This record gives sequence, structure tokens and C-alpha cells, in this order.
Amino acid sequence: MWSPGLIVSIVLAAKFGLSQQLAFSSSYNEPQNSSHQQHIPQIDLTDDDISTTAESIVSILSSSSQHTITLHLLQRAKCIPLLAHIGNATVFAPTDQAWNDWADKHKPKPKEQGDSDDVENDGWLGEGGLEEWLKSEEDVLSLRIAQGEETEEYQRRLMDNQNWLLRQHLLYHMLNYTLSPSAFLASSIGNNITIETSLLYPLDEEPKLPPTPEPGPPWLPRGGEGLLGGHGQRIRLAKITGSDSERGSIGVDWNGQNGVEFWDGKGWEDNDDKPDPNPNKTDSEIEWTSTLMMLNEKERNKLKGIRYARNGVVVGIEGVLDIPPSIEETIRTHPSLKYLSRLLTFNALPSPLPDSFATSPHLTIFAPSDEAFSSAFDDVEKGYLEGPYGEEGTARILAGGVVLGVGKGHVGWSDALGNKSLEATSGLDLLVNSSGPGQLAINGTNAQTVDIFASNGVIHILPNLLIPENFTLLNSAEKMLLSLNATRFVSLLRSANLSDAYIGPSGSDGHRKNKEGEGWTILAPTDDVLDIMDKWDGGWGAPIPHDASPLAALLQYHILPGRLLPLDIKDGMLLGTELKASSLGGGRQRLRVDVSERFQRDRNDWEAIGEGEIRFGGATVLGRPVKSGKSIIYLLSSLLSPPDDVLQTAVSDLQLSTFIAAVYAAELDKAVKRTPATTYFMPRNRAFNQLGLTMRYLLLPEGKDELRKVIKYHAVNEIIYSPDVEYGKKAYTTLEGGMIVVDRTKGKNGSISLRSPTKWEGFDSGESLPSNGELRSARVWHPEALTNTGVIHTIDSVVMPSDVKITIAKLIRGSKQNTMGDLMMRAGLGWILEGREPASGEMSIKQLKGLIEDDDDSSDEDDHEDKDKEPNVEDLALPSYTLLVPTDKAFSRINLTHYLNDKEALLDLVKLHIIPSTASSISAGTGTKDAGKNKEPITPPRDGQPISLDDDLVYKTLLSSDKNKFGELAFRATGDNSFIVGIKGARGNGKDIGVGNSARIGQTGRATVRWKKNHVSHTDDIHLFEDDHEHRKRGKGKKDDRDEEDEESKRLWKDGMTLGGGVLMIDSVLIPYQPSWFSRWGWLVITLSGIGVVILIAAVSMGWWLMTREKDENQYEPLEGEEEE
Repeated sequence: MWSPGLIVSIVLAAKFGLSQQLAFSSSYNEPQNSSHQQHIPQIDLTDDDISTTAESIVSILSSSSQHTITLHLLQRAKCIPLLAHIGNATVFAPTDQAWNDWADKHKPKPKEQGDSDDVENDGWLGEGGLEEWLKSEEDVLSLRIAQGEETEEYQRRLMDNQNWLLRQHLLYHMLNYTLSPSAFLASSIGNNITIETSLLYPLDEEPKLPPTPEPGPPWLPRGGEGLLGGHGQRIRLAKITGSDSERGSIGVDWNGQNGVEFWDGKGWEDNDDKPDPNPNKTDSEIEWTSTLMMLNEKERNKLKGIRYARNGVVVGIEGVLDIPPSIEETIRTHPSLKYLSRLLTFNALPSPLPDSFATSPHLTIFAPSDEAFSSAFDDVEKGYLEGPYGEEGTARILAGGVVLGVGKGHVGWSDALGNKSLEATSGLDLLVNSSGPGQLAINGTNAQTVDIFASNGVIHILPNLLIPENFTLLNSAEKMLLSLNATRFVSLLRSANLSDAYIGPSGSDGHRKNKEGEGWTILAPTDDVLDIMDKWDGGWGAPIPHDASPLAALLQYHILPGRLLPLDIKDGMLLGTELKASSLGGGRQRLRVDVSERFQRDRNDWEAIGEGEIRFGGATVLGRPVKSGKSIIYLLSSLLSPPDDVLQTAVSDLQLSTFIAAVYAAELDKAVKRTPATTYFMPRNRAFNQLGLTMRYLLLPEGKDELRKVIKYHAVNEIIYSPDVEYGKKAYTTLEGGMIVVDRTKGKNGSISLRSPTKWEGFDSGESLPSNGELRSARVWHPEALTNTGVIHTIDSVVMPSDVKITIAKLIRGSKQNTMGDLMMRAGLGWILEGREPASGEMSIKQLKGLIEDDDDSSDEDDHEDKDKEPNVEDLALPSYTLLVPTDKAFSRINLTHYLNDKEALLDLVKLHIIPSTASSISAGTGTKDAGKNKEPITPPRDGQPISLDDDLVYKTLLSSDKNKFGELAFRATGDNSFIVGIKGARGNGKDIGVGNSARIGQTGRATVRWKKNHVSHTDDIHLFEDDHEHRKRGKGKKDDRDEEDEESKRLWKDGMTLGGGVLMIDSVLIPYQPSWFSRWGWLVITLSGIGVVILIAAVSMGWWLMTREKDENQYEPLEGEEEE
């Protein structure tokens, strides 16, 4: 049956074969449960089918037609010399059919391009299958080199590695002792599943061959004791029972299932000669003969696959034993450890677990089952464990059941434990009680599954967790965030190196705290939110930067110092974040909070928080907040965006577009963006529109300097948040250099206003009047638009700096109408345009004495008579004028040449368009019974207007005098929010007022006040508005702030005129009215004519009467004879 070449190779291998040698511990080499003493009756063995003797194990395998593959594999793995070396052995020999079935199942797929060439990670069965192992190594090597592209060196290394792997596999089929016959037969007494020790000493890789063979048995690994603490791999054997279907099994699990059955023995070569009694039989052979003699035929048939030899026993099996996998692979595949396998990635196990569950030696694992996790943790905690960072928590849980070595590096099999106290890698003390194989209790809990053998240890499955009593899974804000589906937020914190500072474990309770020990308020967007942002390319919320520094700034904007509970949140709060920037002067960037009315009514309803009741920076809170130690976590609907620069923030508000345009027109855009720690009070568009001609001038190239001053005057050189503004007045320095006063009124919703200070270098407006002469303060209309350099407050009017001088001439230039200005200069009234004080000579020449105030009329003594008394406005400000400026088109409709040639007519024309700010500027009828037509102004001029405009209001002009009754101008409202101005008393052919006697008012502009420089205050220092506390000390501030401001404002528009005057644009030229002779004397003529007519009628009537009477008297005569009677 065997070829001569095969027999010669076996002999040579037995003579020259190399053996694996190394010292080993003999205490672990004794078989367990290998001694089975039974009383065996002596019977005659006459069955020729059962062999009781053979020369060697190799001879037995050679005599079987079903074990040729096993013999070939033993030869290729150089195990035949090993078998010859062993005095007693047990070999579990798979049949040829078993090897073929196993090879079909485990044959690797052909490698594709790009696959790894790591020969150490492949199995011993190559792409050629078992056919390769039936050939010589040189033949296989030559064939592989001819078919493949790899080098001979690679193929030799591959062949050596496969030979070593095959040897490891075959060693698992061998025992270093001979099992007695009783070891195969079940008994009614004791356990019918025994645990045996194989010759396999598991290694994670092939050790290097030492130059000099080390002493020791050839089956021990070179370079160490293997992964089981110097112990061979264990294998379970299920004994043969009396059942017809049970022939016994090897490699069963802990409950006797899933093993490989013994072979039925069909295939042994029968010996023609009966075996004679041999005096040199081994004890096992004698016992085996005795055992067979006591069995019946059916039982003996079950033992036909077992044959004894002088150096051991061969047990035919109908399958191939698979080497127990590593602990890692066991966890991956065991049905009771699916959840644990799901939680572990196995790439690099976190502390305090060993480095690897695949290669770390002699491990004992008390693994929690799936039911243990389900009963111990809720959904939130499971969410953390199942997340990408939950392996840390899994490690802390599992570490309570991981023992690195029992005793001196031994494995904790149940039969080796007994009653011991072990220390887990977590430091937890484990009290183990084992009454024998398969019986195990840990800390009073019985194991669910015992002794799952692995290549580097053993696993026992428990129904609960081995954790300390005070164990907390989510012991940091980081872990809580991971459990709340905020894993990407945690990942970003880690990328920015911020996790340890804010959410990492620290302290005795494991929670991170700030310097004050108060924890943090963490605003975290969920993974769903960030996924949506990715889908829309960052269009929803702030884009996530890749640079570490911007990323850190973005994330710090989501963290607030201290734990902010919902009860502490108020609507409109500006919370300081952990984002501190040099652009804020090192201060914290603020975050606005908005709270709904519903939540303000019921702050204890935490469930309502997740229904949009609280918003941080515009992002809605999702779900109820979660406490984590001294910190608290709010989940947000979007990623928060740190404030943009000033211009980007202002651009988003359409009400600030004019201010932005002014910034670019003044070429201040770079300065506005970069100036750190600045508060901008930005007037809205309507405020700039109210400036009228002033704004039009500022936008001209020649007004750039003034425009720059105006813009800088609205920027304070520090950050002012409205909640931080205290009650009363406080002065701040602006970027323009001047001071501005911020005033907050008292009350629940106290308003914040701005105005100019009372004192300004070069100007003196008294103790209470603003130095810029504005009638009212600018009020904060919309506070807190946060920027990366501070904050923006929107105000409802423009606050002009006192050192910006807006004259009538500049207002006219802003109107781009030049004719009126030219005529003013020709008429000798240029000082009105220039805003300077006229000389006495100029007023005398122009016949203005008595029509306007002369500063020379007031004596210095009066100015300084009472220094503690607030001076009159006339003592502080120069006279002002309001100029009515017709358009150039309006002048084109009149005979302008006439006025240019007639200087007196030109002067009258110009004087009719000038309204002075004198005590007599209002018509004399004011306040009398005639007040129905000539009434006193009751409202101040509107913003940007130099005078009060009201229906039927009459103002005197410079043309007004006792001689000229047509020098007054009357104003009438048209109903469309505009006014018509006309010469009072003028008559014409029109319906109301004649052509040249009326005009419609268009744009307006207010000039700045001109304070008298010769006024000396009672203090030489330039001071500002004092706060309310100082006012009370000096006896001031007793009135309400609003009443005080109204009283001050009335002094600034005396007789309806502002202190600075200004310009009213009109669409027609007002022609000085010259009444006709009839208008002058018509009443007298009519009166005299009437009197003459009355006298004439009276004379005629008298004459008629006299005539008629005389006639009657002449006609009366006595009748004849009357006398006689």
C-alpha cells in the first residue's frame, strides 16, 4: 500500500527531523482526569476486527486507508520524529474525508491586486488546497515560483510559515500522554466530559529558530512559554455512552456539544494472523484488552476507531479540530457576547485593559453577557457606549472582570481556581469560588458559561457586571455629550485640544471644573445638526474651520463659565463665553439669550425648554438640559456663530445701510473693522435722512473730514453692554477724541440715551445745555448687535460732535443750489453764510440795527455778575438765522438782472428770505386775542429742521419793520406732511396768494450752534455732565430726568428757532410785496366817497324836503266867503 519512497522518507525524517525545544514547567504537563480505575473482568478477545497491539502510532496510521492525508501532513510538519520521541501520546487522527471537507471550507480565495503580502497572517492551507501538501516541499516551491510573480525568498518564507502553522494545528490533535481505555467510556459515576491538555502551546507568531537547539521537549515553543502561561491548550473530550448514536466526541464545548465524533474504524487493515500474547505489552494495552473483553458487541463496535500502540493510542475522528481562537475572536463570534463585541473595536484597547485581547498572554476574562448590559444601563448610557468614544466606558466596565494572570502568570480555568481572591485590572477584588470543572461563582454570582478556551486565556460569561458600587459610567461632561448624540462636537473639542480643559474627567468626582470650581455650561449641537450642515456645505450655522485656532475660538463660544440653570436664565441676558480675544481687550465674547413668555411664567417646566422656549444666539434648545456633575449641557439646533466684524454685522441690518455707506465714503472701513474693544452707536437710516442737507454735505468730497469726525464720534473706546449701564449719566471717550454722555433712566425698562457733554474745548454752553446744541438726546432703539470687536447699539438720531461746524454755506453746498449763496455775498450778508459774528458797521450799512442781537450790547459785568447762576441763552450763543433758499430753477423764472442792477432791491429780496433768531421773531400778535392766526410754536423743530413748522405759524424776517408791513412769512400745512410758506398779508390774482408770494418747502438742514467765546464759566476746567449722585449733592437733579431734559430742550429752540439756524429749500422765489395805491389808500377813498355820498344824499334829501314844503305852503289859500263866515 505504501510506496518505497514514502517509507524511506519516514525513516529519514525519524532519524534527522528537527524538533522544537525549550524548557517548560513540568507541573502543567500531567494529564487531567487521565486515570480511570475500573474493575475489568477477564474475557477472551476473539474479534479479529479490533486491533489491540501495534508497533507504533505511525504504523497504526499507515495501516489505515482513511488516514493517508494525516500521515502526509505529519510528515510535512516534521511531526513524525516528534511522535517517535514521545513515549506516550494520544493522537486524534482525522480521516481523509474529514480533511477534504475541512479544506473545502477553509480554502482561501485567490489574492487580488493590492492585497497584503504579509505571510504571517495567512493560514497554512494555500490556494492549492490539500493537493500541495501531498507533494514534496521542493516540488511545491518550484511550482509556486513558476506560477507566481513573487521571489524565491518570499515563497520560502511563505512555505516555512505555513509549515509552522500546520505544525501548530496538528499539535492540537495530540496529547503528551496516552489516554486509558476508561477515558473513552462513560460512567454512571462522575463527569463524562473530561478536560485534556494538548501539545499545542499557542503563539501569536512563529518564533525565530535559535542557532543551537535548546533543551526540552520538542513540542514546546521556542523563545517562551506560549500564551497560556507555559500550559498546553486544553481540549474537552465527551466519553462514549451507551446510546446507539453516541460514539464519543473530542473538542466539545463546556456543555458537551459541538464536538468531533470518534471514527467508526472502517478502514483499518485486517491482520491475517491472530495476535499472540506479548509479554512486552504496555499497561494501556493490557487495560484496553481487558476493557474490550467486558463490552458487548455493540459497545465494542463504537471502539473500532481507537487503536493502541506501544507508544500511545490513535483515535480516529470524523472531523478536523479547529484551534481555539484568541479571546478577541471569541468575543467577536460568541452569541452571548454580541453586545460586548459591538462596543469594542479591538484595535488598541484603552486602559486599564491589556494591550490586546488577541496576543496578550494568560488572560482570564469574566465577560458580561448581553443581558448584563441591558439590565445595568439605560438608553442614554447605552448611547454613550455605542458611540465612537464609548470604548473608554466599555473598558472601565470590562476591566472589573479582566485578570492578567492567576498566581504566577497562570490561566484561570475553573478547575484551577478553587477558592481564591483575585485582583482585576481595574483594582476590583474578585472572590472566586470553584467547586470543580464547570462550577464557578464570582462575588456570589454564578457564571452563565464556564471555560471558553482561547489561544491566550479563558473566558467565563457572567449574567451581571463586575463593577464597584459607586461606579458611574458618565463621569464627565464629555461622556454625557457622547451619550446625547453630540459625538462630533466632542471630536471637534478634541481636535482643538479643548476636551481636557472643559469636558474631560478631573477631580474626585471625575468632572471638570473651572477655577472657581463651578463647572461649565456647554451648548452643544447634535450630530444630526452637524450632518445637515455638511449636507448644505456649511450653509446652516457657522462653517467649521479646519485651522486649530479658529476652531478653538468657535468651540469656546459654545462654553459658558459656571452652571447656568434654566431658573437663572432671563430674557435678553448677555452671557460671557469662554471665547476671549485680543480684539475684545481680553474680555469674554458675549452671547445673547432669548426666553419665551411661556417659559418666563413657568420656569420649573424643564420639558418645555426643548420646545423652543430658550434660544442661545438664535439657536433653539433641543430637549431638556442635562446635568453632568457641576456642569450642565444644552443641546442646540445649530452651530453658534461667533460675531462677525462690525461691518459684516451692520450689513445684515438694512436699517444701518446709510451708516455703512458713510463709513466707506469716509474711508474708515479698515479702521472700523480692526479697532479693538469698541462700542458703536450707529444711527439708523431714518436718522441720517433727518439730517437732510447736512448729510448731503457730509457726503461731498469737501465734507469728508467732518464726516470722519461724525462717524468716530459714534464709536466709544470701550465695550458698553446695555445691561452693564448703570442708572444716571456717565461720560465716555470716543474715537473722535471728544466725550459723549450715556444716560440711563430709572424704571423697569429704563431707556438709554446719548447726548453731547455741556463742556467742550473752545465752547461753553453752560451747566446743562449740550455743547452741540441738539434739541433732544439720541435714544438707543435696538441694543446689542454683537461684533468680534465689541457691540453695536442702533440709535434713533445722529449725535453731532461739537467741534464739527456746519454753516449755512455748507448746507447750501450740500443742496447744490448756488444762486442764493451768490446773491447773499453780493448783498453783503456773507457773514450769515459763514456763521461768524457781524460787525456793527456791517449791520448799520445793511440797516440791521435793532433787527438782530448785537453781542456788543451786552456788558461783561452782566456776564459775570452772578457766576453761580445759569446764564441766558442770549449770553451763551450768537444769533442764528434760518435762510430760505430757492432753487436755481426758481431764480431762472424771475428777472434776476433787475436785482443785480438794483442793490437795494437785491438786499430786500435777500432779507425777505432770512428769519433771525431774536426775541421778536414771532409775530407781535402772539399770545393775544389775535392768536387764532399768529400762534406761538408749541412743538420743537423736528430733527434736521432749523425752525418749528406748524399750521398758521408766522415768523418775522430781516425785512420786517414798522415801515414794511409785508416782511413776515406765514406757514401753512398742506395735509401731505409738507408746508407752504408765503408773505403774510400779500394779495394777488391767485386763489390764495399771488405768484412770487408763496413757495413749497422742500429739504431742510440745521446748522450748528455758535457759542460765544467771550463767555467765561465759573470754572476754568472743561467738565462733563455729572452723574445723578453729584447732581443731588449740589441740589440739582431733583426733577425727573425726562422733565429736566424737556426744560433744557425748550431753551434750545427759543421762539421756535434752533440756536444754530439753518436752511429751508423752497421751489419759488419770494418777491418783496409792493401793494398798489388802491391797496394803500383804497379804504380812505372808499370811506371818503361813502361819507360824500351820505352827505350828498342828506343834502338832496333836505333840499327836497325844503322844496316840497315851500311849495305846499304857497298853494294853500282860503275859500271865498270863509272870512265872512
